[in-house]
Amino acid sequence: MIVVTSGSKYMDIDAYACSIAYARLLNSLGINAKAISSANLNNSITNSLRNLNSKLDNYKAKNDDKYVIVDVSNPDFFDKFVKQENVIKVIDHHVGYEEFWRDRIKENANIEFIGAAATLVFEEYEKNNMLNNMIVDVAKLLMSAILDNTLNFTAKVTSNRDKRAYQKMQEIIEINDFDKCYFYECQKQIEENLDETIKNDTKTEIISKSLPKIFGQLTVWNKDFIIANLRKIRKIFNEMDEKWMLNLICLQDGKSYIIADNKNVQIELQKLFNSRFEESIMPLGNVILRKEIIKKAKTIKI
Repeated sequence: MIVVTSGSKYMDIDAYACSIAYARLLNSLGINAKAISSANLNNSITNSLRNLNSKLDNYKAKNDDKYVIVDVSNPDFFDKFVKQENVIKVIDHHVGYEEFWRDRIKENANIEFIGAAATLVFEEYEKNNMLNNMIVDVAKLLMSAILDNTLNFTAKVTSNRDKRAYQKMQEIIEINDFDKCYFYECQKQIEENLDETIKNDTKTEIISKSLPKIFGQLTVWNKDFIIANLRKIRKIFNEMDEKWMLNLICLQDGKSYIIADNKNVQIELQKLFNSRFEESIMPLGNVILRKEIIKKAKTIKI
């Protein structure tokens, strides 16, 4: 059996969509595959997407299973059941482990800095001449992942390949306002489950002296609800650690707002962005994704 899976801490829409879509591609090619995960699903996977007929499989990994890993390439963050020696393919848009995997699985290391891993999976359908076999559910999942990871095509990581993939799948689902429906549903779920949303989309990793270990991200259409609930947000993060940051992405404003309380954290972030905090909020001039912030911070050694 080929098991398609992702990371251990949480599963976002990109990992979720890629796991399901790639497993379905393999099955269409006559290769037995299951998409599974032990991670919590975060709120980028909206209720309407979870209710599609295409879901994760109810399957327990076995000792001799082979693995395809999507949306992550650092072995430290693979789902807990993955056996690294049994990994046969990696599809990821986070760079840093390209040589590590090319040394092990050669051309099956598909790691590129691009807007979404979903775009790479879409291209796998094209390479295998299976685009005509892509069902509406899979197209909706992959399109949602591209929207989320490119912030509706406003993020700097957005490539023409992401835009092309989305447009091709638009022809499959035939829904013109799919992007608005997705982001409005995301906003509603964040407002209804703020505590869970933050905990399920917070990285806890020492990356650089410029960044705290606790690094959350929220993508909203309108920031008013989040700003009005800063006291609650502080309490949620302080339970994890006093040194934390939140990248609040507001699509309506077309910019990110960095939120942090700790003065030392603020000092490092001000140096990183060459900007200033106003109390606990530092507005940036444009939208920036967490992965872009991490890439920027990695240029500064710990």
